[in-house]
Amino acid sequence: MFSKPSSKVSLFAGIALCFLILSSTIYAQINESYIAQFKERRVEISSIIPQSRVVVNIPSRERLKSNRETRIILYALPNGNTIEQTEGVLFENGEKRAREWRYDIQHIAAQVRFLRERDHRYNYIVVYLESTTKAWTSHASAHSNSPALYKFLLDSIRSYIANELPKIAPLTRQRIVVASHSGGGRYVFNLIKGMDSIPSYVEKFAFMDSNYGYETELHVDKLAKWVRFERSLGVISYVDTTVILDGKRVVSATGGTGYRSHLMANDLRERGVEMDFKRDTTFTGYKGGGVEIKIKENPTGKIYHTVLVERNGLIHMVLFGSRLESRGYSFWGTRCYSKYILNSKEQ
Repeated sequence: MFSKPSSKVSLFAGIALCFLILSSTIYAQINESYIAQFKERRVEISSIIPQSRVVVNIPSRERLKSNRETRIILYALPNGNTIEQTEGVLFENGEKRAREWRYDIQHIAAQVRFLRERDHRYNYIVVYLESTTKAWTSHASAHSNSPALYKFLLDSIRSYIANELPKIAPLTRQRIVVASHSGGGRYVFNLIKGMDSIPSYVEKFAFMDSNYGYETELHVDKLAKWVRFERSLGVISYVDTTVILDGKRVVSATGGTGYRSHLMANDLRERGVEMDFKRDTTFTGYKGGGVEIKIKENPTGKIYHTVLVERNGLIHMVLFGSRLESRGYSFWGTRCYSKYILNSKEQ
């Protein structure tokens, strides 16, 4: 039986492993057909920090352009999901598709492939961050030094990519998009907590129904200062206080993402970030000053938790505010990325 290492031992172990990672050029491939079909490379790295698993997906070298900066999407997984489920697979067998439903609710790999095909301004790399507890919320609770660990994880990934692609993605040419869904927001908020200030290389935060952990006193001053320097903050959420399961509300009046989205917007406004309030037949929200917050109305108490991602959520969070916003896709519309979904080779 293994004993739990101390935080200091874990950190030094992580540093040692990071140096091993930086010297490695071996990729752990899913399978050859996957690489052939989409011309991607995939490397899996475990235990950069305790109880963590990372998969880096990089386009093949012939698809990387040296005249482009590299946009790296860090995607902190929702509670309960593995990286493979988050990447997404289409099972042709209907019964298996229903049984393995987690593979069909996000399709982050396919959404990134859409971005690679449509947005020629950047090279796109996606990095999946999984806690082996299958919940960043419980991971953070188990590690009192999680803010420092999460910053170290980010720095290690950046260094790995810079070492792997020194002419394409050195540290000075990396743009980081920190994205999260559901409990993955805990990774992001603890990451922010561990920073004296949010660094300029972080280009965008994308909270997809993942801002449960937002706290005014811990986060808003750093976010407000950072977003003024031509950075972007995106939030999509829904009114979840109307959802009833087994006769009980799933969140408290102030605990859901809809409430937290309004709170975040009001906090930012109080600190000088200029946003207009928006309303249409489906969403309310705020836009302006590098911020877009969209809140799905929900008078009938439906659950939109994963639908917000499925309906082109990541694509919109990456492209909003640019000339490519809503070009070839519609947020809350039908999947625009279907042709980029990997089909499973079922036996």
